[in-house]
Amino acid sequence: MIITIKKGASQTDIEMALSQLEKRKRKPSLKKYFGSLKRGLDGLKYQKEIRREN
Repeated sequence: MIITIKKGASQTDIEMALSQLEKRKRKPSLKKYFGSLKRGLDGLKYQKEIRREN
């Protein structure tokens, strides 16, 4: 997102633009990782199987 602040803008205009930017920031979501690994598996063993390492 781009916010343009024109030359000669007042301090309040700058603060308003920055607050709009902060409102639109997305927090990272971990929902896509929930349940991605089956429980009861050893993480290293799983990685080696997936990568076909021995």
